[in-house]
Amino acid sequence: MTTADMSALDAGGSRRSAVDAERSRLWGRGSVVTAELTAEETGGAVGITRFQAVHGERGPRHIHSVEDEIFLVGSGELTVTVGDRVHEVSGSGTLFLPRGIPHSYEVVSADARFHVITTPGGFERFFLAAGYPLDLGADAPVGARWSVDRTHDFAERLGLGLTWCG
Repeated sequence: MTTADMSALDAGGSRRSAVDAERSRLWGRGSVVTAELTAEETGGAVGITRFQAVHGERGPRHIHSVEDEIFLVGSGELTVTVGDRVHEVSGSGTLFLPRGIPHSYEVVSADARFHVITTPGGFERFFLAAGYPLDLGADAPVGARWSVDRTHDFAERLGLGLTWCG
């Protein structure tokens, strides 16, 4: 079984497509975000979100009060700021982002593939709720039409305990 085949298995070992339309959303500057494993599937223990991100994709500075995050970068390069420390994380890089510490990220390479693991799980629902269905394609308001205010509203409505730092 290839790596691509393995990534197409769900938590129960059942096959699903590499980009599952129900689990994937258009995001930010035109990236695709996929909920690989949800809190519902893990009894709340963990959530795993896969990013197929374009240059300039970013998460503005914010603080999580509920979950810790782990970034696993498969390809490309991200600049991740945690507190006052700046990290350049590239292919095969891993970085832990503890709850309660302000952090942000930006894709600085042409594109990047990475996973974000949150524990406890549940944060992945933010991407599913605030992102846009893949079938909108070029009609989705991503890129220059993306609304950061909209993502703030969704985070608040979902009760995620995020604090935006500017």
